[in-house]
Amino acid sequence: MKKTILLLTLMLFDVIIFADQKGEEIAKKCFDLLSSKDSYSVSTMLIIDKNQNKKVRKMEVFTKDSAEGTNSFIRFIEPADVKDTKFLTTAHKKSDDEQRLFLPALGKVRRISGSTKEEKFMGSDLSYYDMEDHEYEDFTYKYIKDETFNNMDCSVIEMYPVNTDTPYSKQTAWINKTDNFMYKVECYDKKSSNKIKTIIFTEIKKLSGVLIPTIIDVNNHKDLSRTVLKRDNIKINTGIKDDVFSLQNLTR
Repeated sequence: MKKTILLLTLMLFDVIIFADQKGEEIAKKCFDLLSSKDSYSVSTMLIIDKNQNKKVRKMEVFTKDSAEGTNSFIRFIEPADVKDTKFLTTAHKKSDDEQRLFLPALGKVRRISGSTKEEKFMGSDLSYYDMEDHEYEDFTYKYIKDETFNNMDCSVIEMYPVNTDTPYSKQTAWINKTDNFMYKVECYDKKSSNKIKTIIFTEIKKLSGVLIPTIIDVNNHKDLSRTVLKRDNIKINTGIKDDVFSLQNLTR
């Protein structure tokens, strides 16, 4: 009897280890997809609250890879009440990304850190944490199952943040077996463990071999709100200068 229990325990242990290894392999292929050295786009953000009231915001988005990760700079251009609001994210591999928000009406720069990264980015259903650059090493992984999503054969994995100072306890991702792109993500609240957000990449385009999401649909299950982000006029690998991602440019 003891031998039988030991054998079953070892078999279960092997399954868990295999599942973790499989999850890691699937995630690695996703994170290792070809990316652009830099990018520019004009994005439109549609925010719909639980009463179906709508807000539309337009912004320029710049990104550029560095040795520490992907830096980003966002400048709002419409409407008038948010025009020239700027948002800078500076990536760091071994520590939290630095995030700063410039509010032109106050003429001040606000540092986003710690628990404030749970807050909504400019009133949308994307948090400041969602706006950070995330690397493969930021999570541990577990394979869950295979499942069809939007007629795509996907692997479903769970992603657990290494840094516990995040708004999510885990994220569940649907990764297409054909192109290794992540098409759907469910986010679970760290405090309640409830599913609070679903992010779906509803439109993907390929530019110079790089898969780029052009429409992102974010459903907030907690607030019953929704944000749709549409990216237009996308340009990649144009040689964007480093000073775009400087503190000086934030207040310029």
